[in-house]
Amino acid sequence: MSAPLVVEGLTVHYPDGHRALHGLDLRVGAHERWALVGRSGSGKTTLVRAVLGLLPSGSRATGSVRVGGTEVLGAPERVLRGLRGLVAGYVPQDPFAACDPLRAVGHHVAEAWTAHRRTPPAGAVVDGLTGVGIADAAARAVQRPHQWSGGMLQRATLLAATAHDPLLTLADEPTSALDADLADDVLALVRRRCGALLLISHDLALVARHADSVLVLDGGRAVERGPAADLLTAPAVAETRRLVAASAPVARRASPSAAAAGEPVARVEDVSRRYRHAGGEVVAVDGVTLAVRPGEVVGVVGRSGSGKSTLVRLLGGMEKPDSGTTVLGGTRPGYVMPVFQDPVASLDRRWTLWRTLTEPLSARGERHGRARRRALAAAALERVGLSGVDPDRLPGSLSVGQAQRVAVARALAADPALLVADEPTASLDVAAAAAVTDLLRGIADAGTAMLVVSHDERRLASYADRVVRMRDGRLVG
Repeated sequence: MSAPLVVEGLTVHYPDGHRALHGLDLRVGAHERWALVGRSGSGKTTLVRAVLGLLPSGSRATGSVRVGGTEVLGAPERVLRGLRGLVAGYVPQDPFAACDPLRAVGHHVAEAWTAHRRTPPAGAVVDGLTGVGIADAAARAVQRPHQWSGGMLQRATLLAATAHDPLLTLADEPTSALDADLADDVLALVRRRCGALLLISHDLALVARHADSVLVLDGGRAVERGPAADLLTAPAVAETRRLVAASAPVARRASPSAAAAGEPVARVEDVSRRYRHAGGEVVAVDGVTLAVRPGEVVGVVGRSGSGKSTLVRLLGGMEKPDSGTTVLGGTRPGYVMPVFQDPVASLDRRWTLWRTLTEPLSARGERHGRARRRALAAAALERVGLSGVDPDRLPGSLSVGQAQRVAVARALAADPALLVADEPTASLDVAAAAAVTDLLRGIADAGTAMLVVSHDERRLASYADRVVRMRDGRLVG
């Protein structure tokens, strides 16, 4: 029987001439668990696109990619459609982009069958959602994607990807929106339902628990491969050593003199927020009081669906509470700027990066010529570790991790009094996440208040002054 995935000498050039992969070889045997790791832009997502036959039009791919014995490179669309979902399941990094915003989440799951002109078995959608931890699944299935948290929606996407017990499952950062416990549960589910797994992840601890073998990419080349237990504890090459070192952040030890002072920049007092839907009502935030002061980083942790993102929107003034009070103010004037959980959707795909990055300046009345705006954008990109990125590029040419750094840079461009960030490092490789959190800490030390939601409690503790926990819409502990 053919191996689920065989890649030989794969080289990929994008239409702009960029070489994303060079001479890559990989064999994933039946029931093997491989992980693909590397920095953002190293070629991980390009490999997934090549395997699924989803490279952008105009791309050039040479070599061979065989899925279940079928050659993918150059295959007609009819053949590729027969592979996707049935032979090769795909879990995307961005669950919101994977769903039609005008249709119910249940419809998204049912497409695992209807896309192949099949009828879902009776109860398959609701029972499946219940099986991946969605409470009151029958009522939630009729809701639209925007009514679900990112973590909940990712579970629905995982269900759709593994509905047919595929020979191979490609999972591109499938747990970036999930808390650690749920991430383990979800990946255990994927492992049970698929024959072989190729996991793309920045979470090296997760990789160590769920992958048998690891391939490290750097600049589109394979630089190291081997058993996960050996490679992640005794890496042989410099790039792997850098990734391993950056994956172990140390908890911040704030001195008394570093404590934030002054009147709160923003506070909520006994706020509650409810969302109504056809099946009833969901209490997302229930009687929460919290304040953030200048120079303070307040972290919020909790399981997916606990109300963290709603609290961020309330404190940042992006939503109004059903009851309670939200106060924005303090001694420092300025803007409240958000960094969203979905970096790709938060950037206008039609705008060049220089226009996106300087829009906050235009919004507050500054007027600069194009040359000056490009120079300001280049400086903003350098600030978040993207000095080699051309300000004239469009967001669609960036990796998701690069897009998140652009979103952080855009927020910082306005020099906000309060920055509210929903999972600002979820899409970043460990090295980039360490650089961004160092940047956020430096901005806070200069006086900006921050409220940060994250599932990565260990990294959050490395730069937050205090961390609060949410459970069922309330602050606990």
